[in-house]
Amino acid sequence: MIDMVSKILKKYFDNLDINFELDSQYISNKIEINPEICILCNRCLEVCPVTAISSNFPEVPDIDNKCVYCNTCVETCPVDAIKITKTRVRVENGNLIIENRLKSKKLDYNRKKCVMCLVCTKNCPFEAISESDDTISFNMDKCVLCGHCEEICPAKAIKLE
Repeated sequence: MIDMVSKILKKYFDNLDINFELDSQYISNKIEINPEICILCNRCLEVCPVTAISSNFPEVPDIDNKCVYCNTCVETCPVDAIKITKTRVRVENGNLIIENRLKSKKLDYNRKKCVMCLVCTKNCPFEAISESDDTISFNMDKCVLCGHCEEICPAKAIKLE
Protein backbone atom coordinates (compact mmCIF):
# COMPACT_ATOMS: atom_id res chain seq x y z
CA MET A 1 0.00 0.00 0.00
CA ILE A 2 2.76 2.45 0.92
CA ASP A 3 4.55 1.76 -2.39
CA MET A 4 1.37 2.57 -4.31
CA VAL A 5 0.96 5.84 -2.40
CA SER A 6 4.57 6.78 -3.11
CA LYS A 7 4.10 6.11 -6.83
CA ILE A 8 1.00 8.29 -6.96
CA LEU A 9 2.73 11.08 -5.07
CA LYS A 10 5.68 10.96 -7.42
CA LYS A 11 3.42 11.04 -10.46
CA TYR A 12 1.12 13.85 -9.38
CA PHE A 13 3.19 15.87 -6.93
CA ASP A 14 6.36 16.80 -8.80
CA ASN A 15 8.37 13.72 -7.83
CA LEU A 16 8.58 14.72 -4.19
CA ASP A 17 10.40 12.20 -2.05
CA ILE A 18 7.98 11.69 0.83
CA ASN A 19 8.00 9.12 3.60
CA PHE A 20 4.28 8.36 3.65
CA GLU A 21 3.22 6.46 6.76
CA LEU A 22 -0.13 4.74 7.21
CA ASP A 23 -1.56 7.54 9.35
CA SER A 24 -0.15 10.51 7.46
CA GLN A 25 -1.48 12.80 4.78
CA TYR A 26 -0.02 15.04 2.13
CA ILE A 27 -1.58 18.32 1.01
CA SER A 28 -0.71 20.07 -2.23
CA ASN A 29 -2.02 23.53 -3.08
CA LYS A 30 -2.09 25.05 -6.53
CA ILE A 31 -3.04 28.59 -7.54
CA GLU A 32 -3.51 29.69 -11.11
CA ILE A 33 -4.42 32.92 -12.87
CA ASN A 34 -6.07 32.26 -16.21
CA PRO A 35 -4.43 34.61 -18.76
CA GLU A 36 -7.45 34.25 -21.05
CA ILE A 37 -9.72 35.78 -18.40
CA CYS A 38 -7.48 38.12 -16.35
CA ILE A 39 -8.05 41.82 -17.13
CA LEU A 40 -4.81 42.95 -15.38
CA CYS A 41 -6.68 45.11 -12.87
CA ASN A 42 -4.19 44.15 -10.10
CA ARG A 43 -6.86 44.04 -7.40
CA CYS A 44 -5.36 40.73 -6.30
CA LEU A 45 -2.06 42.51 -5.54
CA GLU A 46 -3.80 45.04 -3.35
CA VAL A 47 -5.64 42.52 -1.16
CA CYS A 48 -3.00 39.81 -0.69
CA PRO A 49 -2.29 39.68 3.08
CA VAL A 50 1.21 38.24 2.60
CA THR A 51 2.24 40.23 -0.51
CA ALA A 52 2.71 37.04 -2.52
CA ILE A 53 1.39 38.59 -5.74
CA SER A 54 3.44 41.00 -7.84
CA SER A 55 2.77 42.89 -11.04
CA ASN A 56 4.08 41.38 -14.25
CA PHE A 57 2.50 43.78 -16.73
CA PRO A 58 1.67 43.17 -19.57
CA GLU A 59 1.41 39.54 -18.43
CA VAL A 60 -0.80 38.22 -15.61
CA PRO A 61 0.52 38.86 -12.08
CA ASP A 62 3.13 36.52 -10.61
CA ILE A 63 2.36 34.54 -7.46
CA ASP A 64 5.36 33.45 -5.41
CA ASN A 65 5.81 30.76 -2.78
CA LYS A 66 4.75 33.08 0.08
CA CYS A 67 1.14 32.41 -0.94
CA VAL A 68 -0.91 30.82 1.86
CA TYR A 69 -3.86 29.96 -0.42
CA CYS A 70 -6.28 32.03 1.64
CA ASN A 71 -8.73 32.74 -1.21
CA THR A 72 -8.67 36.52 -0.66
CA CYS A 73 -7.50 37.17 -4.21
CA VAL A 74 -10.02 34.66 -5.60
CA GLU A 75 -12.90 36.44 -3.89
CA THR A 76 -11.65 39.88 -4.99
CA CYS A 77 -11.08 39.09 -8.67
CA PRO A 78 -13.94 40.74 -10.62
CA VAL A 79 -13.73 38.24 -13.50
CA ASP A 80 -13.05 34.97 -11.60
CA ALA A 81 -9.66 34.50 -13.25
CA ILE A 82 -7.96 33.02 -10.16
CA LYS A 83 -8.44 29.42 -9.06
CA ILE A 84 -7.03 27.61 -6.03
CA THR A 85 -7.12 23.83 -5.89
CA LYS A 86 -6.24 21.96 -2.72
CA THR A 87 -5.43 18.28 -3.12
CA ARG A 88 -5.22 16.03 -0.10
CA VAL A 89 -3.85 12.49 -0.27
CA ARG A 90 -4.25 10.26 2.75
CA VAL A 91 -4.58 6.63 3.77
CA GLU A 92 -7.69 5.79 5.75
CA ASN A 93 -8.62 2.25 6.81
CA GLY A 94 -6.24 0.83 4.23
CA ASN A 95 -7.74 2.89 1.39
CA LEU A 96 -5.98 5.61 -0.55
CA ILE A 97 -8.16 8.74 -0.59
CA ILE A 98 -7.45 11.63 -2.95
CA GLU A 99 -9.61 14.72 -2.51
CA ASN A 100 -9.65 17.90 -4.58
CA ARG A 101 -11.41 20.90 -3.12
CA LEU A 102 -11.65 24.54 -4.00
CA LYS A 103 -12.48 25.93 -0.55
CA SER A 104 -12.68 24.53 2.97
CA LYS A 105 -15.97 24.91 4.79
CA LYS A 106 -15.28 23.76 8.34
CA LEU A 107 -12.44 23.99 10.87
CA ASP A 108 -11.99 21.17 13.39
CA TYR A 109 -9.63 21.75 16.35
CA ASN A 110 -8.69 18.77 18.53
CA ARG A 111 -7.61 20.06 21.96
CA LYS A 112 -6.33 16.62 23.00
CA LYS A 113 -3.84 16.48 20.11
CA CYS A 114 -2.69 20.09 20.52
CA VAL A 115 0.75 20.44 22.14
CA MET A 116 0.44 24.24 22.55
CA CYS A 117 3.52 24.96 20.45
CA LEU A 118 1.78 28.13 19.17
CA VAL A 119 3.10 27.71 15.63
CA CYS A 120 -0.41 28.39 14.33
CA THR A 121 -0.84 31.58 16.35
CA LYS A 122 2.47 32.97 15.12
CA ASN A 123 1.88 32.13 11.46
CA CYS A 124 -1.79 32.87 10.78
CA PRO A 125 -1.79 35.58 8.07
CA PHE A 126 -5.13 36.89 9.35
CA GLU A 127 -4.28 36.89 13.08
CA ALA A 128 -7.34 34.74 13.65
CA ILE A 129 -5.72 32.34 16.14
CA SER A 130 -4.79 33.23 19.71
CA GLU A 131 -3.84 31.54 22.96
CA SER A 132 -6.04 31.88 26.02
CA ASP A 133 -6.41 29.78 29.17
CA ASP A 134 -4.03 27.04 27.97
CA THR A 135 -5.97 26.49 24.76
CA ILE A 136 -6.09 27.84 21.24
CA SER A 137 -8.96 30.13 20.23
CA PHE A 138 -10.12 30.83 16.69
CA ASN A 139 -11.72 34.14 15.76
CA MET A 140 -14.04 33.00 12.99
CA ASP A 141 -14.79 36.60 12.03
CA LYS A 142 -11.16 36.89 10.91
CA CYS A 143 -10.56 33.29 9.77
CA VAL A 144 -11.01 32.66 6.04
CA LEU A 145 -10.45 28.86 6.28
CA CYS A 146 -7.31 29.06 4.16
CA GLY A 147 -5.82 25.90 5.71
CA HIS A 148 -2.40 27.38 6.50
CA CYS A 149 -2.72 26.42 10.18
CA GLU A 150 -3.59 22.84 9.23
CA GLU A 151 -0.51 22.54 7.05
CA ILE A 152 1.93 23.83 9.67
CA CYS A 153 0.48 22.17 12.80
CA PRO A 154 3.08 19.58 13.88
CA ALA A 155 0.56 17.73 16.07
CA LYS A 156 -2.13 17.57 13.36
CA ALA A 157 -4.60 19.09 15.83
CA ILE A 158 -6.22 21.33 13.21
CA LYS A 159 -8.18 19.98 10.26
CA LEU A 160 -10.18 21.73 7.59
CA GLU A 161 -12.93 20.00 5.70
